[in-house]
Amino acid sequence: MNSFCARMFGLTLFVFLVLAIAVQPATAQQDQAKHIFHRLIPAGDTCATCHKAVYDQWKASPHAANGVECTVCHGETTAPDFASRPALSTCETCHADQVPQLKSDPFMKGKTCVSCHQAHIFVGHKKAAPAVK
Repeated sequence: MNSFCARMFGLTLFVFLVLAIAVQPATAQQDQAKHIFHRLIPAGDTCATCHKAVYDQWKASPHAANGVECTVCHGETTAPDFASRPALSTCETCHADQVPQLKSDPFMKGKTCVSCHQAHIFVGHKKAAPAVK
């Protein structure tokens, strides 16, 4: 009986170690999964090669009209800090007047520009008329 328990314990330990070794690389891959797809863009290709619909939306936007290329907001595709969803501080680089206004509005706490605006279909912001008292 003692021998049987020792064998079962050894087998259980072995299976646990094999599973732990097998899962570790998969977990590490998931941490970098967002970046893996943007590591290298083959020569002759652009962001539009894979992101045609997004590129077409961007092409008709004020960002495109002002020469704001994909890398201005997202960073270089091979950089470790490539941002699929840029931080609010990235918007602040060009929109120095709007971002502090957004940050100071209690209703907008925790939100970014793309919480209300579609990221690649950015149209001009129209101010609402002041409320009548």
